[in-house]
Amino acid sequence: MVSLSNSSIYTTAMVSADILWALRLFMIYTVIQPIASCELDIKLHNGQVTESSSWFLGDSIKFQCNRGFSLQGKTWHLGGGNIAKRYCAKAGCNVIKKPDNGNVFTAIDGLKAEIECDAGFVLSGNSFTYCNGTTWIIKLGACQMANSIGDYSCDFEREDQCGWEASKAIPQPWKRISAAADFRKDKCLQQDHTFQSDIEGHFIRLHTQVHASRTYHFISPIYPRNLTLGHSLWFQFQLFMFGTELRDLAISVKPALMAVEDMWKSYGHIYTKLTVSGDQGPNWKSHLIAIDEMESDFQVVFTVMDPSSIHGDIGIDDVKFIKTETPNLF
Repeated sequence: MVSLSNSSIYTTAMVSADILWALRLFMIYTVIQPIASCELDIKLHNGQVTESSSWFLGDSIKFQCNRGFSLQGKTWHLGGGNIAKRYCAKAGCNVIKKPDNGNVFTAIDGLKAEIECDAGFVLSGNSFTYCNGTTWIIKLGACQMANSIGDYSCDFEREDQCGWEASKAIPQPWKRISAAADFRKDKCLQQDHTFQSDIEGHFIRLHTQVHASRTYHFISPIYPRNLTLGHSLWFQFQLFMFGTELRDLAISVKPALMAVEDMWKSYGHIYTKLTVSGDQGPNWKSHLIAIDEMESDFQVVFTVMDPSSIHGDIGIDDVKFIKTETPNLF
């Protein structure tokens, strides 16, 4: 039999009271913390959207078109996550003119049209469109020559992402997003910077997720050293970074022959030019980094560590080089 003195009972009671009080404070703090997220309305032109929740099915969304229109996509969406956009279509549009370096294939019922590029060309823009009875809803893209260098800028409209690619990872959080096809009800980032439209434009999104605890890189193609001659080269990009619990985004410039993992682990402090931290507001913002004269060809790298925020968005769009002594941020 164990006996406790009055002082022991008193001490135990005080510790319990302190723990309970600390727990209450933590719960209050958690509740009052603002969660930077969005609950956006799901739109369906010429139709209706019904959202419901039940213990059996959980959250569900039903899509239904008005009389005379046909739903393009599944009637039901169950659960959260990515929602494939639906459209209400109706025949009656004019035949789309054959594009340069490609073909357009229109469905027999006249509701949908898709573009396909010839060999040696890649699509820039949207690959499909639907008819609303009088006009085609979405502007189809164009076929551009593959592996074209241009001015080294990229708005991520091209399917090949202008040579930008993510480091190998499973799951892969860096994804090219189509405003016409992809939607997340709980995410604020829905439109790209270039067009800022619900049905046109593409951008790169870092898909934050629970238990994503490693480092993820998004890497440019190799750029020639001669771009940096003269000490007047700047790299400009548009960044959307909004939400709670967002980690740092680092932008680095490394020699092309150096592996990105080696750069990050051993020389990150040398090659990192800019670090953007936390919530930057619910809008696209322009950023610039100066690139010194390089000794070899080079690459630009975006890096995020531990993107485990469930209420956050990181988007990248409209990257380009500026050759000037005094760049204009806008």
